[in-house]
Amino acid sequence: MKILVTNDDGIYSPGIYSLWEAAKEFGSVFVVAPDSQKSAVGHSITISKPLFIDKVTRENGFKGFSISGSPADCVKIGIKKILDTKPDLVLSGVNLGSNLGNNIIYSGTIAGAMEGAMQDIPSIAFSLDSFNPDSFKTSKMVIRKLIRLAIENKIFKKHVWNVNIPNCAVEELKGFKATEQGGQYFEDDFDSRIDPKGNRYFWMTGEMIDNDKNFKSDSFAVKNNYASITPIGYHISKQSSIQKIKDILL
Repeated sequence: MKILVTNDDGIYSPGIYSLWEAAKEFGSVFVVAPDSQKSAVGHSITISKPLFIDKVTRENGFKGFSISGSPADCVKIGIKKILDTKPDLVLSGVNLGSNLGNNIIYSGTIAGAMEGAMQDIPSIAFSLDSFNPDSFKTSKMVIRKLIRLAIENKIFKKHVWNVNIPNCAVEELKGFKATEQGGQYFEDDFDSRIDPKGNRYFWMTGEMIDNDKNFKSDSFAVKNNYASITPIGYHISKQSSIQKIKDILL
């Protein structure tokens, strides 16, 4: 099995290292990831400046390519310029911090996997519900299970499995839940500040709002120590509203 691994936290993130550790047990792993932090860039691509590629080596045999672009750039250039044939699987993560509810629209982690799905490759995004986890043992157990499902051809093409993992020990993980995208969102605001030269600037602040109360939602499952799996796609037109628009236009 040929596996393309990317992320949005950058190629030096501990999360991508743990993903590489788990994935390499199942085949040849090609890491193509941003050269620096690219969180919350969404599905942006680079069209107005060049992309640079560098080889990266980390401990214990980790080798990959860093790209001066977004996660979507990484998957595109990985498939078209680094690999000689399409990968069998695209994995993105492990992101530090969950990607749940409305917040997934901003996620570079999701975008990396979504780009794989757009190339007709089974793709999974992994996020851990912590910015400072004690370990990735539970994440790696979840990754291994889902790669086995991919090997058994049970992962969908043209959809991404958005997987969110609770920050708990392996023995505390209660299992897996198939979930819907919930309603969690970030209620943002902006602090107004003054720099040393007297120029006004703004810094985003805010808080996460989560009112989901049942296991249908991704965030509720994760809060209750289940790994959530939410299928999401890139066809975003609202079929249910098309007739309403037709009626309005009459």
